[in-house]
Amino acid sequence: MHNKLSLPMQAEMLVPHRPPLCLIARLLEFDGQKGVVEAIIGQDNIFLKQDGDLPSLILAELIAQASAAVKGYDDLCQGKEIKKGFLVDIREMHFTGVCHKGDTLHIRIEILRTISGFSVIKGEVEKNNEVIGAGTIKIWVPEDIGAPG
Repeated sequence: MHNKLSLPMQAEMLVPHRPPLCLIARLLEFDGQKGVVEAIIGQDNIFLKQDGDLPSLILAELIAQASAAVKGYDDLCQGKEIKKGFLVDIREMHFTGVCHKGDTLHIRIEILRTISGFSVIKGEVEKNNEVIGAGTIKIWVPEDIGAPG
């Protein structure tokens, strides 16, 4: 079963995260294992420092949530349920800029491979069309376990 969905789509329809932990706003583009997600750094962001800056490491979480949105969209298109996943590894992260309260970010992700519930994702976070953070993460989505019995 394939459902016809249209973009852009609100992130909360695609990911298990809810405020205040849902840091992304909308899925803008989807192409199989790739996508572009928008995030707006609002004043209610729980990770903002007092000076209004977002700690650079949170960009890895943005990549993880963007990958969840891409996977969630793909699952919904196929009539599947959205599953919870866990960020289990961050590697090769590079930070070349900062983001502040009020910034609009675009997160470009590509799911490179998935094996036994583990996915390797390459991501870039852009602000004003410039990459401010990039890296590779690993997500684990637990396989369904049958009911005891």
